[in-house]
This record gives sequence, C-alpha cells and structure tokens, in this order.
Amino acid sequence: MKKSLVACLLLAIATLANGFQNSGEWVKYTSAEGRYSALLPQQPKLSSQESASAIGAKLTQYMAQATDSDSMYLVGYFDILPNTVYSLDKGRDGIINAVKGTLLSEEAVSLGGHPGRELKITVKTQDYEFLMRGRLYEIDGRVYLLQHLFPKSADSSAMTDKTARFFDSFKVTQNK
Repeated sequence: MKKSLVACLLLAIATLANGFQNSGEWVKYTSAEGRYSALLPQQPKLSSQESASAIGAKLTQYMAQATDSDSMYLVGYFDILPNTVYSLDKGRDGIINAVKGTLLSEEAVSLGGHPGRELKITVKTQDYEFLMRGRLYEIDGRVYLLQHLFPKSADSSAMTDKTARFFDSFKVTQNK
C-alpha cells in the first residue's frame, strides 16, 4: 500500500514539473465508483495503476488529478485487501520515506466519524522544492488520499485557502 501512495505523490511531482493550466471556476467532480465527490479547478484526468501492498498482494489505486495555474490536486483511493489492516501512521511514514520528504506538521482529522490524518510535507527534487498538504482517510474498507501540491515558494494564505476549499469539499457516499 505504501508503494501506491508514493506513486500518487511522484505522479503529482511530475505533473507540477511539467507546468500548469489556467485556473477558472471550480467544478464538482463525482466518482460513482470511488464513492466520493470533490471540488476541483477543472475536470480531472483519471488514471489507475496496479501496485503491491506491504505484504506483496496486488491492489489497484484509482486517481483523479487536476491542476490550476500554480498547483495540482489529486484524489486517490484503493480498497483495503481482505484480512489486512491499514495503518494511517504507516501510510504517512511510507509517503515521507519514499519521497525523502520532511514532515512539517500532522494533525488527526476525521470525516463523518472516520479516522484520518492531515499532513504537511516538504518534498525536494533535484530542481524543485514543493509543499504537499494531504489528507489520508480510512472509510468503510477504503483508503482515500487527497493531495494539494505546489511550489514551496508559492506558499501563502491564498494557497492555504485553496487547500481548505479542496479538503472541505471532499464528501464520501456510503455503501448501500
């Protein structure tokens, strides 16, 4: 599971390094399969990838990614494999270790009574330094990862407001 979260972050870094699109009005994106909705600056690009869990079992991670003029937004999710337990702490540690990031802050959060973590991580590549504000949730056998990634030099109250808009818009629908 760590590999899939890391892949999400690396995909985000690659997207930022390749440029941004113009911003406009945000749109509500709803994923019936993912059982969630979120506001994004544009219709997202969808992708999926096979990954391996910490015990080597295959799992598929699904991602919706959108950019605006100065940042990237990503919602990723995967289902927890039967007879396994997901650890938010290990998920956090896996992200940080894989990208050789530095955890700046962490806070326990919840969504509809489900546990989560909010993270602020610095990520350095050879040419760039980024801030990643993220949230991890475990909800009904599924792990959700929200990421807002942007150049560290762009960190501001306006960027904090964009992160809050994205995070606050995220809603999960329950299984029927």
